[in-house]
Amino acid sequence: MPGKLGKIAYHFWSPERGPYALLILLVLTLFVLGPLLSARLIAPLILEIAYSVILISGALIVTTWTSLRLLAIVVGLLSVATRLLGLFSEKATLTVESLISVGMLTVFALLIGRNFVVRERAPAHRITGAVTIYLLLGLIWTRLYQLLESVSPGSFRFPAGEELNAAALTYFSFVTLATLGYGDITPVSLIARDLAVLEAVMGQLYLVILISWLVSQGVAKSGKE
Repeated sequence: MPGKLGKIAYHFWSPERGPYALLILLVLTLFVLGPLLSARLIAPLILEIAYSVILISGALIVTTWTSLRLLAIVVGLLSVATRLLGLFSEKATLTVESLISVGMLTVFALLIGRNFVVRERAPAHRITGAVTIYLLLGLIWTRLYQLLESVSPGSFRFPAGEELNAAALTYFSFVTLATLGYGDITPVSLIARDLAVLEAVMGQLYLVILISWLVSQGVAKSGKE
């Protein structure tokens, strides 16, 4: 029985199987745990643990690089340990963690694009990879906004009674990425505005380039057949 479970787990987390597990973790973290935190039904630490799990899982799923996997595991465990034990100030921990997270999540997005979207893979793998990259973009900017707010408090203006936390910045990130622009949370500082504009442009360019590329691939494949 343990051998069968290990085999199933290996195939589920294998880089050759597609980023399905990472996509599931992203959806649960961003659209389940995030709203629960906004409703104050869970502690902020739960969402931070989920971010760490995404880092560790992403490294196991999208790459076979031992160094990147070890780095993800170390960063994830240290992040949770420092918050639980209070070894360092929350600001210092969040700043370092956000910097490393942005770098690693960017690497994940690039590797997913190379391994599952660009290469000749099954359509399901390509679609899953494309959706995963889109969610990673929103999470990358969430971490950038957290980093900015930690080093420069007051970079964002929140509605009265709204609590500044990772869930609120996640909401703002995806609203900006989708160019909805509700205006309830607004960037105030120059850097915050520049980041928001860059995310909005990135979100639109990603969709336009991806759709046009997929259409051209489909036309080319139909022509060959």
